[in-house]
Amino acid sequence: MSKKVIIFTYYWPPAGGVAVQRFLKFSKFLPEFGWEPIIITVDNGSYPYLDESLVKEISPSLRVYRTKTFEPFEFYNLLRGKKGKSLPVVSVGSHNKKSFFQTISEYVRANFFIPDARKGWVSYAVKQAEEILKNEKVDAIITTGPPHSAHLIGLQLKEKFGIKWLADFRDPWTGIFYNNFLPRTEATKQKDKGLETKVLQTADMVTVISPGMKKEFESRVNKIEVVSNGYDEEDFTKSEVRGRKSEEKFTIRYVGNLMSSQNLEVLWKCISELGASDIGLRTSAKLEFIGRVDDAVKKSISENGLDSIVSYLDFVDHRKSIQLMQEASMLLFAIPDVKDNEVILTGKLFEYLASTSEMISFGPVHGNAAEILHTTGRKKMIDYNNAEEAQKQLVSALNYFEQTKTVFKYSDTKHQIYSRRNQTSILARHLDAL
Repeated sequence: MSKKVIIFTYYWPPAGGVAVQRFLKFSKFLPEFGWEPIIITVDNGSYPYLDESLVKEISPSLRVYRTKTFEPFEFYNLLRGKKGKSLPVVSVGSHNKKSFFQTISEYVRANFFIPDARKGWVSYAVKQAEEILKNEKVDAIITTGPPHSAHLIGLQLKEKFGIKWLADFRDPWTGIFYNNFLPRTEATKQKDKGLETKVLQTADMVTVISPGMKKEFESRVNKIEVVSNGYDEEDFTKSEVRGRKSEEKFTIRYVGNLMSSQNLEVLWKCISELGASDIGLRTSAKLEFIGRVDDAVKKSISENGLDSIVSYLDFVDHRKSIQLMQEASMLLFAIPDVKDNEVILTGKLFEYLASTSEMISFGPVHGNAAEILHTTGRKKMIDYNNAEEAQKQLVSALNYFEQTKTVFKYSDTKHQIYSRRNQTSILARHLDAL
């Protein structure tokens, strides 16, 4: 007989983007390992993207409870001069000039909603869980953040029912990089740190996505394990792409949101210089961005004379994004250039690996992402200022394209350790251990 686990996840279809993928996929595979997932999420949440295609991935047998929530985003956006309740995903750390009301609203968001502005969901989620726990046997609960206010649900249920609780961290909490850009007071920082520590010390187990995050938390937890992000093998129909002729031009493609902290000036300059050389990259290449790109990045690209080869396309659904990854001549990967970025592991990395396309990657050369590139046999991480290595990798990839007119594909299987099924088996073992 399967054991039952209630999973509290704010991001759930029709929410789009990388945040929804982790537990959408875990819930798909958990039954194979003896666990019946029960999802508690929000109804009509505040999402940066919608992706209706993901709704089709939810198993008809999966129990999903959608609760009310109270969130002040419409008021917040009015202060920003916007409509609706969605939030920007690339504005944090931007150097764009802010209006007076935007400055005030950012201060309010940073200091009045601790740990975050989605904490209005907590009471509704707790009430729904109590109804379930009073009527049937549930063996464990999982809370996943961001939003880290979801872990406050776990605190309340642990205190009332004594149920086994696994707190999952997809990103750091107080140590997340964008906190460095927010106007947080010392009182806010201390209160937030106190909540973080209480969650870490109360949960029976904490799971994180990288060794660096494990190191950050391990002195304050009962037990902590790494359960990586990954990719779903069923999402990748490689046979449709492998060996197919590429587009006429060498395509460097970035799939996802690109923030100002990911502005790769060394790469834009390198592409520009190669374009002016006999290699002729400016006439034989395309630079494509699929997602939202910060204005500071666009300005930098333009200043390097690349307007004629660059194109921008807003959000596409998950299936289309994977196709674009597979068809690229070269995928661009960038870890934000911020403090403590050695621990950052974006979900994009694993789908990039699964696409088996060539990559050019920028970030800390001794970070967790660099180690994964190394162990999976990909080209090495490039330091943000290493123009020589950037040019070397670009020229190598361009030469392959010119000689073969096909999309390069890695043939090894080292990345398969990061399949969603394999990572779910690891999560299930940790649940069993509780």
